[in-house]
Amino acid sequence: MLCNGKRGITPRSPALFAVALALVSAPRTARADPVESRGPVRLSGWVGYQFTGDVSTAGGIISVDPAPTYGASVTYAVDPEFELQVLWTLSDTHAHFTASAGPSASSLPNHLNINYFQAGITKTIRCGDFECFGDVTVGAILLLPGPLRLESGELFSVHDTWRLAFTLGAGVRFFVTEKLAVVLQARLLAPVYVTSGGFYAGNGGPGLVVGSGIAFIQGAFSAGLVLVL
Repeated sequence: MLCNGKRGITPRSPALFAVALALVSAPRTARADPVESRGPVRLSGWVGYQFTGDVSTAGGIISVDPAPTYGASVTYAVDPEFELQVLWTLSDTHAHFTASAGPSASSLPNHLNINYFQAGITKTIRCGDFECFGDVTVGAILLLPGPLRLESGELFSVHDTWRLAFTLGAGVRFFVTEKLAVVLQARLLAPVYVTSGGFYAGNGGPGLVVGSGIAFIQGAFSAGLVLVL
């Protein structure tokens, strides 16, 4: 239901994107000292709060309530500065549909479970007594909506939906011991929908064209723990 929007919601501030991109793409010659090796594997878990932008559709507006979010990740250090990451997040919330046709076609709040399954790369640098990091991940989002009940009393079944998605994250880790850290982070999450695709061949060679967009933008702020193995 949430991925039928015609246009994505563009975030008003590019600050999180800029921080994550700068950290991931920072050259090895940067002034910040590289992270000392503490162990190749890190297990992270966190809890926070997630916000979702409204989704515009041909029939009306879909709004999603802010809600708690939970997540976990496993990272593997390929060198002192870069880690490979597998990530999962969950947010259990409610969605509302406000129809352009009037209140009778609008919905009552219906349950919505949002899962992100992602893999990506993390860039980490030493920032004084703590670690700064930024990451980029790609993967999928799974939307698990409950039955949709309209104000008129009609009840509809809504199918589960898989979509492509990506996230951008940035944060800091404060090590309380050599093997345990507290993490504070912010993350931008976005599903991607494909509207069209085509293949062509010409004098310059073949090519593939894909039309796509961002269905909606989510922002999450969280705190958690990191265990170094």
